[in-house]
Amino acid sequence: MWALFEPIHAVAYFAPEAEAAYEEVGLRGYFAGRAAPLGPVGPEPVVAAFFTFAPAMVARARKPGRRARGLRGRS
Repeated sequence: MWALFEPIHAVAYFAPEAEAAYEEVGLRGYFAGRAAPLGPVGPEPVVAAFFTFAPAMVARARKPGRRARGLRGRS
């Protein structure tokens, strides 16, 4: 099933249109876009949510305190 659905799933995060939409609201990169629903949190909850990724990589990609324009405090 993964092989069937992953290409469809991945396009939501890696397509140029998705990246442009993230940047339009002040988010940069895969982790910022995926973690935006968590709100303005530090790296710990994001690292926990993305447990299959290396924690240091996630923490570097998600800077605490970064706020997205137009999202009322979400980062």
